[in-house]
Amino acid sequence: MPKRYNKILLLLLAVIVFKGCGIFETRTPEIPSQVRSTFVPPTTPDLLLTNLKYSLLEKNSDNYIKCITPARYSYVPDSKSQLIYGTIFQNWNQTSERNYFSNLVSQTNIDATSTLFLDNPSTTTITPDSVIYKADYIVVFQHNKSSVPKSAIGNLTLTLKADESSLFYINKWEDFRKHDTDFTWSELKANFSN
Repeated sequence: MPKRYNKILLLLLAVIVFKGCGIFETRTPEIPSQVRSTFVPPTTPDLLLTNLKYSLLEKNSDNYIKCITPARYSYVPDSKSQLIYGTIFQNWNQTSERNYFSNLVSQTNIDATSTLFLDNPSTTTITPDSVIYKADYIVVFQHNKSSVPKSAIGNLTLTLKADESSLFYINKWEDFRKHDTDFTWSELKANFSN
């Protein structure tokens, strides 16, 4: 009887080895579950601006919020948006930025276009750890909210400050409208604020 069990065991082992259970077969790759992340420690104002651009390109809420100081952040919308959305911007802070950007990302397909173009930049160094950055901007975000334009245009002024670790953050963000009919970043923020 033991020889018979040995033969059955050997036969089963041979079937497993020759037939295989798929353990060594290649499998279909899984879709990545992690959000793309291009973020470098912002030890210079240029690196901070690069991080800001990549956070929009990659639709990465965590990296977007890392560009904004957690303490004493100030956002000044363009004057028309201030009149229309004054209550929304009344106590705007870093958490408001996180909510707006997370809402925007959640209403955008993962492979949809999103980008930030900055043009005509000028930088004024106030102190070694404080810089004023001004530029024209175009923000394109192919979100799914049909009542809101997919792009915003205007001018921005960013006050960039370094913390005690010498990492730069946006401390103050001012938005300006070029033309009265333009849709600005402030309006984009207001439309995705909740």
